[in-house]
Amino acid sequence: MYDASRITTVTVIGFGTMGLGIVQNFAEAGFAVRAVDRSPEQLQRGKAQMASSLRLAQEEGLIADPEAVLGRVSVYFFDDFADATEGAQLVVETVPEVLEIKKEVFAALDGLPRDVLIGSNTSSFTVSQMTGEMATPERVVGLHYFNPAHLIPAVEVHHGEATDPAAIDAVIAVMERAGKVPVRVRKEVPGFIINRLTGALEREVDFLLDNGVVTPEDLDVAVRASFGFRLACLGPMEAEDFIGLDTSWRVSNNVFKGLSNADKASPDLGEKVERGELGVKSGKGWYDYAGRTTEDIYAERDRKLMRQLAVYRSNNPSTGDNS
Repeated sequence: MYDASRITTVTVIGFGTMGLGIVQNFAEAGFAVRAVDRSPEQLQRGKAQMASSLRLAQEEGLIADPEAVLGRVSVYFFDDFADATEGAQLVVETVPEVLEIKKEVFAALDGLPRDVLIGSNTSSFTVSQMTGEMATPERVVGLHYFNPAHLIPAVEVHHGEATDPAAIDAVIAVMERAGKVPVRVRKEVPGFIINRLTGALEREVDFLLDNGVVTPEDLDVAVRASFGFRLACLGPMEAEDFIGLDTSWRVSNNVFKGLSNADKASPDLGEKVERGELGVKSGKGWYDYAGRTTEDIYAERDRKLMRQLAVYRSNNPSTGDNS
């Protein structure tokens, strides 16, 4: 019923930060893509941002023809939902992480032909939470991309209690066609794999900063120059094999007992949020971005990641290359 090879047209609902990257990824891979949003301004802004990103990708040698990629993208206002989904074989929602909004979108998608696959870029809800009221939950698959979605290779593929295994297999095949590295999440668990790992890391980061063990700047330097550097080519389990499991066992027994077990985020982090210091989007977070345009800040980040992506692909030849 679900034939990955027949999928040529993808509709992406939500053209914000994540949706933009997902649209770009599919378009770079040769799919016809329809971007849907409630905001006409966001549709216009998103396509301009994508054009800028594609020019940068061309400069870095990742794609050959930015205009051809843009030509595969159409934009639709949410009121034209029927037109935006007509003939699409895969629909991916990436609307705000609010359960009621997610359920509203899935209620609308429930009426699509039953062989249309549905993906969700949720980062915190389980598929079962979002699809419990659907008549066709069997074709819904979780697709957890990582920001920026057009550059980070991995996509966590997760499922709900009612998801058809054939739908999961088909979506994994589509992710591979799109040049992604799909990682199958074999049990339904909040946070999936990576958000649980990064959540544990964030808790210890909060502890170190709150207790004055290190500054935010020095913490970033330490991570980039140590396990961050190593993780770019060695996964944690592979690295542990090189360290020696006996050594890892002894270190874990010594260190675990002193780790933070906080069940709330850092008060300092909360105070920053209350002051409106939200990071790049507000001009200040842990770092001060005054005097720089948002476009320049993102371009600097993306250029670094594009170069890292080229190295990743050279080290992992089986990874898709959409250039």
